[in-house]
Amino acid sequence: MPYIHITARDYHGHHWTGSSAHHQGSQLEEPSRVETPDFRFCVELGLVIRSRHVDHQNVSSLEVELSKQLTRAGIPNHIAGPDPSISSVSSREWTVTRDLCIPSRPKDHHFGIKLVSPFYRFSHRPHAWQSGLRRLMHTLNEHFELTTSHQCFTHVHVVPASGYWTLGQAKALAKSSLYFERCLDALVPPYRRRSVWAKSNRHNAYFGELSMAQCFERIDAQTTIEGLGLRMNWCSAVSPTGVALGKAHDGVDFQHDAYRWSFVNLNEGDGFGTVEFRQPPGSTSASEAITWVMLVGCLARLSCGLGHSLEPRHTAKLKSLGEWLVYEAKWSDIPNKGLLKDLLKQAVPVARTPGTIPGLDADAITIDEDQRLRWKERDRNIAVEKYRRHLKHISS
Repeated sequence: MPYIHITARDYHGHHWTGSSAHHQGSQLEEPSRVETPDFRFCVELGLVIRSRHVDHQNVSSLEVELSKQLTRAGIPNHIAGPDPSISSVSSREWTVTRDLCIPSRPKDHHFGIKLVSPFYRFSHRPHAWQSGLRRLMHTLNEHFELTTSHQCFTHVHVVPASGYWTLGQAKALAKSSLYFERCLDALVPPYRRRSVWAKSNRHNAYFGELSMAQCFERIDAQTTIEGLGLRMNWCSAVSPTGVALGKAHDGVDFQHDAYRWSFVNLNEGDGFGTVEFRQPPGSTSASEAITWVMLVGCLARLSCGLGHSLEPRHTAKLKSLGEWLVYEAKWSDIPNKGLLKDLLKQAVPVARTPGTIPGLDADAITIDEDQRLRWKERDRNIAVEKYRRHLKHISS
């Protein structure tokens, strides 16, 4: 990865572009300053949950208890059913809803549940969102058993604090998501590197045969954010996902959101919509959830500063990325930076298997995954509904 020497004096309040010299004793130019926006985010926690107090026979009953316990703990929340015309959502409260992608075990009183946070500011009063996540997870663990399966997740949606993306910002994050994909793979369990719910953007139907330099050229050539989103989430009709969704019959490739980074929500138009990082596993503690939010928030800010200076001919290095992420957490004054450092220390490099393409859609998917992919097509996009509500608040 290109090495850029960053000092505390230089880095404070800014990001850098410019020199891409390797760290081999060569003279480094002082980079130019690039202002970086703050971001807003919401996090989706997908878990398998069982009550410690009641043997619930169905998910609706569990949802009611979840909502009551959160309310007793002073956590504003509401339940969202499958029909948006019956139950609306708030961007200022937690949302409790079922998740059809997570298998439930009714006989054992375990159900797949998704909890979606309010929209928070990432680096403006960061103690507030961290405190909110801690209070939520404390309440959940006190009254419920939280477990995870391979289908569980921690999804983090981000959007600039202005409420919309510029084309340059979206391109910068798109480049970073491709360039650092192997680095981020090292931070998640092996099953989240092969998940049909978090496929590889780098090896999708559009970028798969291209070099990294060609990928960057294709990103730079995009003239609309919607077009960029299509290419970041382009899925082959004959892939296992395409076959499961009945696309193989027509043979037409299509846009699908179940990639590591989903740009599908940018279909809102004119730069509106969130970008969603979908790869992290389920979080059963506040520390885990906070760490993933910190990673995505810092990477989004870094991308807007470094996205146009990444050198695609060089291989990304997790060590350098980690140093930059920790710098960003420091200068954004994010509490508990040690959580991010611990995640980076525990990274397990991904060994490349000869003859395989990392992160490519699975060679085969289970009957259960096949069914759940189809169910997901009809599922509510709670985060987008919250985002639309959030836009009304910040514009009023």
